[in-house]
Amino acid sequence: MSADHIRNTSAMSASPRCGAGTRGGLVCRAPAVRGKLRCRMHGGAAGSGAPWGNRNARKHGAFTQERIAERRAIRTLLGETGKLLMDLDRAPQGRIKSPDTGTHDPRTGHMACGLFNPMPAPSNLNEG
Repeated sequence: MSADHIRNTSAMSASPRCGAGTRGGLVCRAPAVRGKLRCRMHGGAAGSGAPWGNRNARKHGAFTQERIAERRAIRTLLGETGKLLMDLDRAPQGRIKSPDTGTHDPRTGHMACGLFNPMPAPSNLNEG
């Protein structure tokens, strides 16, 4: 092309512009796609835009009353578990007596409660 060539840009400057808001807060000045109000980057391309039937508005159930109550209960349980673990870390070494769980020996990891007696019963008691 030569330097004396005159470009015919009147059709391009007269074409409708996109007008979509950009992240910078300005208006998009790209040419709109033929037959649409937006440019190819802001929804004028084929297949762009919201799906038919308003599928974007479907509910997923994460914020129902039941799910909120369930998450609240789990959070409370985790907090109580954390407090119990901290109490166990601070407890002196040896046997720990708890009214709910019985006696726990941290050296062996065994529990001694009313349901299980680690000492065998004397054999002479059964004889009659």
